[in-house]
Amino acid sequence: MPGLLKSAEQKLLLNKPGVWSTRTHLVLYYGLLFMVLLAVVCFLDPSDLRTGSMSPIWIGFVSVISIIALVVWLIYLLRFNLFKRYGVIDRFYTLTSFILYFISAGIIVLFAYVQPAVESIRANMAYGDEEIVKDINAINTKVCQLEYNLLKMPWSYDTVSIVEEGEEPRVNAAYVDGDYERTDTIAGKPARHHIFLDSAAFSYKQHEVDSLIKLNDTLYILHYTPAYDFIGLAIADNSTMNKLLSSFDLYNKVFKYPQHAADRATISKELGVLLHKYHYQEDLPSHSRNLEIEENDGPFDIVSKKYHLVHVQTAFSNIIEKKYRWSKENLPPYIRVFYYVTLIITLLVFIFRHTTTRTFFLSLLTGVLLAILTGLTFAFFHSEDSTFLLTIVNYTILFFLASLLVFYIHTRKVVTGIFINLFVSLVPFFPLFIFFWYDAWKKEQIYKQYGGDVQGVITNIDKYIVYAETGGALLFIILLVTYINKVYRRWYSLPQE
Repeated sequence: MPGLLKSAEQKLLLNKPGVWSTRTHLVLYYGLLFMVLLAVVCFLDPSDLRTGSMSPIWIGFVSVISIIALVVWLIYLLRFNLFKRYGVIDRFYTLTSFILYFISAGIIVLFAYVQPAVESIRANMAYGDEEIVKDINAINTKVCQLEYNLLKMPWSYDTVSIVEEGEEPRVNAAYVDGDYERTDTIAGKPARHHIFLDSAAFSYKQHEVDSLIKLNDTLYILHYTPAYDFIGLAIADNSTMNKLLSSFDLYNKVFKYPQHAADRATISKELGVLLHKYHYQEDLPSHSRNLEIEENDGPFDIVSKKYHLVHVQTAFSNIIEKKYRWSKENLPPYIRVFYYVTLIITLLVFIFRHTTTRTFFLSLLTGVLLAILTGLTFAFFHSEDSTFLLTIVNYTILFFLASLLVFYIHTRKVVTGIFINLFVSLVPFFPLFIFFWYDAWKKEQIYKQYGGDVQGVITNIDKYIVYAETGGALLFIILLVTYINKVYRRWYSLPQE
């Protein structure tokens, strides 16, 4: 331990024993030091960025270290407990200690995030956003130019009939292995499907097609470009000035007009450089990568196998997954995993520090048994989701009312401590349970009234989930200062049974 940290620990012990006893300063120092060392090791990782991510293996390995770190931290916590020593504490001691526990647990949980973050940094350093989009467009364009004669083929299409509002949409005919065997009786041409839609559904359908022909007020032909975008990754151009060329764009660029004599040797050489840049398995024999061309392969399968485009697409997917792992769209799941894992660890540590060892483990046992019995009961009676969620809400209210008994009893009872612990463990999730109950109840009411699948009852549901999560955190903070600190102090100070 460096001298500066020794001096800080001595001052905290003498002036802020409650803060000192959380050992957050030690977790911060050694935790950040370990993460810096781990980041250096991850930067030296020789694995190819074009291969699949090694993050799951790293996370599993680092999680073991996190568990060891958590155990070491708990050992230090056992050395001194200001609350159980009946020390002089203020009304904000409970809140302060909980926040410090949360910070300590969060640092330990963050260990598992180091390698995925470093892997993303390495991918962004090696491949630029615009570079990826330009290379994908170049590969698709050059493949189409080199295989112009093989890939130039008629567009497929759907016939759409407009039906009355509210009539159930339906589809006639089938699309089988790329062969359009059925001839449309109206247009006299090969068709994929004959689709019947109302005007609202048809308006939405128009955005999915490349060309539309109106035969009359109720009959349309919707045309689709052949899939010339062999390398297609929708999220690659989310944050770039250049955009990926769609099949329709590639058709206009390569196939719309007769192709003039092109320098095939130059195009082939440029394509080879690009394929080599993203194809890390190119030295393996074809039979080991399912690249042998078979008798029944269509033109697109032949071209894809000839240039190993499936493996090139996989490499692009791996790179893009690493590059945009922490993008705005992908970030919420990572934040929620961190928040809930940290919160659960913090709640367990907080409850353990404010109750007896016996009561703590009996509370865990009670919670597990109650969860199992409740789940089995509702599964046996095939109860609805809203009923189950409402039961959880009622449990929370019941535990709160039972915890109030501590102010009317004269001895420390284990059962009262269990009620307090169960209430504290459920409070942060209380608004979330209420929201999910309301959403499930609303869906069930609509299903009973109209039948069929019920989706999208609440618009912008992600936003309301965030509101419920924020409300749960604020509710818990308020209760820590106003109620939870008093109820634990009262219960622990009572004479034992």
